Amino acid sequence: PAATEGYRTAEVTLGGVSTDELSSKTMESKKQSGLYFIGEVVDVTGHLGGFNFQWAWASAYAAAMDV
Repeated sequence: PAATEGYRTAEVTLGGVSTDELSSKTMESKKQSGLYFIGEVVDVTGHLGGFNFQWAWASAYAAAMDV
């Protein structure tokens, strides 16, 4: 999109913990052992249509398998 309508109509948000700060296999912080970040807390944004839900579920699964 070329523009935004703001939070009033937002379906996803940008920003969060950089993926560079996390293990791509477990979502564990590289700076603090035992600390995991998943879903919209991470700076990942997919296209509308279920991709953000899939990211939330997949990142949660990856973290859960490591705990």
